[in-house]
Amino acid sequence: MSRRRTGRRLAAAVGLCAVLGLLPDIASAQSTVRDVASALRTDPVYVAHSERRLLTVPQRGRVRLRIARLDTGRIQIVVISGENARRAGGLSALANAIDQALPERRGVLIVTTGSAFHLITSHRVVEPTTAALRAAVESNRPGGLDAQLLAAVAGIAKVDPGAAADVNAPSPDTPSPGSTPDPDSSVDKIGDSFRLGILIVAAAIALPFLLGAIALFLAWRRRHEAAEDSEQLQRGSARDELIVLGEEIQALDLDVEMPNASLRGRDEYERALKLYDRANQLLAKKDPSEVELYEARRSLEEGRARLTAAREAPAATGQ
Repeated sequence: MSRRRTGRRLAAAVGLCAVLGLLPDIASAQSTVRDVASALRTDPVYVAHSERRLLTVPQRGRVRLRIARLDTGRIQIVVISGENARRAGGLSALANAIDQALPERRGVLIVTTGSAFHLITSHRVVEPTTAALRAAVESNRPGGLDAQLLAAVAGIAKVDPGAAADVNAPSPDTPSPGSTPDPDSSVDKIGDSFRLGILIVAAAIALPFLLGAIALFLAWRRRHEAAEDSEQLQRGSARDELIVLGEEIQALDLDVEMPNASLRGRDEYERALKLYDRANQLLAKKDPSEVELYEARRSLEEGRARLTAAREAPAATGQ
């Protein structure tokens, strides 16, 4: 764990690799460093494609939000493969290369393979920062890399001395304020940029869930409306059937009053009349339930059957 390294140290490391005949690996490592540095300028969390299983998209979102809430613009995290670290000459060399590719970087850079960690600070509060990272990693091993990084962000944010303590921070006594940006203003702009990036990432994560919820609501609403339409049609159809049954009862009323009407016919007529009354009471309600609607239609059906039986009953003289 150390502060920002110099360009001379990195150049010496590259020269040593060239002597050992490892130029293809160095070219690959330099490409990795450029990709990581480019990504970190707009996003505080970089995860190599090959290591995405170590930190899923929702987990990255939680880490980004934790950084934005506790220490905006002061913590950057890189999850890289062990193979990429080896090609760069080790995790420490890779972390220093990324750090030098970001001269404007402030705060803490954490580079990890998931099992090994290396950090670089832009200030002299190295030991407390290292201790915070070590405690977060060791106490959250069962929870995986997600839990370790969330705890590390919280611990490091507590000991971060702020932009004023950065070794390479612009001096607050710099003259000509009209031509030289105020350090606090620059930090605020970096913080605003990170906040905007975090909000965009959080919105991208939440958008699919929001669209899914809207789709489910619209589907439920369509089903509900369809059920209401069906129920209204059934209610209207049942009331039409009630009217028809009433007319048939009135038409048969004279027949059952005739002197030669059979007892069986009168009995069936009385049953049909009771079923009509029952259906009429159920359908007279302002908003009958499905059960009541079903019972009304069943009464109408049975009432029609009773009327048919009344018509077909033999006359009293024929008994």
